Amino acid sequence: MFSITLLCLLATSARVITAILEGVGRTDLEVVRIRLEEEKAKRLLLQNDVEVLMLQVEELKRKCDQRDKQGAYVNVSLVSHGVAFTATLSSHTKYVSEQTVIFDHIIVNEGNCYDSSTGRFKAPVRGLYSFSVTVLTPSSSTVVHVFIMKDREEIGRVYSGDGTGSVMVVTVMEKGQLVYVKERPGHSETVNGNHWSTFTGLLIDQYY
Repeated sequence: MFSITLLCLLATSARVITAILEGVGRTDLEVVRIRLEEEKAKRLLLQNDVEVLMLQVEELKRKCDQRDKQGAYVNVSLVSHGVAFTATLSSHTKYVSEQTVIFDHIIVNEGNCYDSSTGRFKAPVRGLYSFSVTVLTPSSSTVVHVFIMKDREEIGRVYSGDGTGSVMVVTVMEKGQLVYVKERPGHSETVNGNHWSTFTGLLIDQYY
């Protein structure tokens, strides 16, 4: 009797333990499955992020290639072929206060950036430029004072008294800025023509 009861208890305990172990096993497997699903979802998100980043990198590379090609084109067309001009004053001309001195006779105008009708040079690109001006007085008893202007900024002065005066300046220009020569404020003076007075400019180096 005792043995049968003991055996029944043992059998019952074994079934309970097995059920408990099976329950624990199922719980652990469910946890593992959930974690695997979470990791899979994370990998998919990372994969999507990587694909987006790769597309962004390709787009940046494409834009850089286009910029390099454009820069190379500008460099060849403007720097290699040259941006430079020299113009002279063909006849004696009297200029009043702050009037632009128009060097009307073009000797060279590479890039077509100097306008002989206005006496102004327009920068085609941002860069380092050099300009020189030479003026001659019509007689030994007269003087000439002119300023080199970059837009409204004075960047150089020339004085010619009893002969020839000249100056050379170097300046950084933005695309579209203007350089020209004007008579000094408050005075009226005559500049010698006959191609003795000259205005020259050139692009030394293009900036990007």
